Amino acid sequence: MIQQSVASEKWSPIKRLGSLLSIYFLFLIFDFTSSDELYPHFVYQLMQFYTNFWDWIVPWTGKHILHLSYPITVKPNGSGDTTYNYVLQLLWIFFTVILAVAILFIDRKRESYAKWDYWLRIVVRYFFAYMLFVYGFVKVIKLQFPFPDLNRLTETYGESSPMGLAWAFVGYSPGYNYFTGGAEVLAGMLLFFKRTTLLGTVLAMTIMGNVVAMNMAYDIPVKIFSMNMLLTAIWIAWYDKDRLISVFITHRAIPEKPEPAIFHTRWKKILQLSLKTLVIFFAFYATFWTCLSNAAKYGDGVPKPPLYGIYDVVTFIRDGKTVLPLTTDSSRWKRVIINYDGVIRVNNMLGIANWMRFELDTIKANAKFSSFDDSTQFYHMHYRVIESNNPKSKVKGLAFQGKIGKDSIQVTMKGFDINKLLLVNRGFHWINEESFNR
Repeated sequence: MIQQSVASEKWSPIKRLGSLLSIYFLFLIFDFTSSDELYPHFVYQLMQFYTNFWDWIVPWTGKHILHLSYPITVKPNGSGDTTYNYVLQLLWIFFTVILAVAILFIDRKRESYAKWDYWLRIVVRYFFAYMLFVYGFVKVIKLQFPFPDLNRLTETYGESSPMGLAWAFVGYSPGYNYFTGGAEVLAGMLLFFKRTTLLGTVLAMTIMGNVVAMNMAYDIPVKIFSMNMLLTAIWIAWYDKDRLISVFITHRAIPEKPEPAIFHTRWKKILQLSLKTLVIFFAFYATFWTCLSNAAKYGDGVPKPPLYGIYDVVTFIRDGKTVLPLTTDSSRWKRVIINYDGVIRVNNMLGIANWMRFELDTIKANAKFSSFDDSTQFYHMHYRVIESNNPKSKVKGLAFQGKIGKDSIQVTMKGFDINKLLLVNRGFHWINEESFNR
């Protein structure tokens, strides 16, 4: 199956140790600790026993070996740079070195690990291709970076976190999402085939280098994982390092490198092709189809909730008395934003945002406001949609009437037209006689 000249070559102890250190990629592949599931859910259920081991040893290591000043209670979530992740990373490296040295000592009579290298390279290639699909399709279908929502559009740059600024920058442009996501999908496809592996890897290194730079520059908490992906690309490309050096530096011809694995038996070739086809289809299903399904729930094209919009308070009446819009009054409303189904944001005159659960009865025109922190804190109000005086305008106003605690409240609001925002209405122009940098 593997050419005799390659399989029988005697490797030095250093080369054999270097080959065995690639055990690290198995830890990377079989990581199911995050709540952000990169594989189908059933895989996480099947591997729960394995995950339980890490959930035990990571906090134990933090407490008894590293003597951290705080217990590790937060598992990987939307952030992949938790204390848990860093300790997990350290343990992967530790176990990799221990296993590699132990195998090298126990199996010291073995002359090479050509077969190990060959099969692991295939597994890592396919895993990396799958991850590039995950990275790519979530952009192509525009799930990772949505268009800036109403809350983002009405806050200042200074109120954004570095990550929020990056999300708004990328999310604004569907074209940029298609370009970057399409490049990731293309690199993933190229990695599935032996002849195009090097091209796919070079493309992937370029892409992941940019991802790592963005994560570092904008404090996006996927630094560890993205650096692991870049390391994976470099490791795959290392196999063809001589060809890369020849093309980019020495410009000298090098002899053809023998491909180690050749299936001579017909049934083995058919089996290999069948398994490869199955893997590719699975990768498409688990990434593209999942993203497509989620787009119907979370994408930019999802129908907006009832009363969707930005509303600026015109009058605020408490117990029959009009409350003046004083910037020192924390009880008076200034702006209301309804962006997502079931959530409302109420800004007071100090500019402080109060996020609340928001349940609507559109038949009776009733609304229930309740606290996220304490479900016993809630109040009911009747609402009324106010038609615009301008027949050409689709922007409507809104009025609430009811009780907050013991106070009777009446709030009248004017709808804010987001199409007046430059970021929304500017669009794309082939011709710009002057730069338009605002």
